[in-house]
Amino acid sequence: MSKSFDVVYISTPRHGYFKVNGDDLREIKISQSFSEYSFFDEDNDVFYLEEDCDARLFAKRCELDGVELNITEEDYDSEQEQDVIRCHNDALGGDYGYYGELEQNHTGLESYFEDDSDEEDEEEIEE
Repeated sequence: MSKSFDVVYISTPRHGYFKVNGDDLREIKISQSFSEYSFFDEDNDVFYLEEDCDARLFAKRCELDGVELNITEEDYDSEQEQDVIRCHNDALGGDYGYYGELEQNHTGLESYFEDDSDEEDEEEIEE
């Protein structure tokens, strides 16, 4: 039997998020790999991964690792988005909970972490 994670896709008037258990993200080694557009609820060890970048990064890591996603959907209004999701700290590459610095697995995900400054450096070299 293959590994699977239960995920909730939360749709709001402004945006969408994957609600993912922190232990699942630590298991696939990307718990410290997210942008400031995602949020971390330390009290419940839950990440709310922004749909455009971070949820895709998570889904791709799962695909590469052969992890199946069991996705259910919920709709939140703007007030719920603020009170349940956006009230938490942003999830920008930090040390979440009491886990210390953890190794991150970015193999196969390099395009998610390309730095625009690298492109500028290449342009300067060409000139």
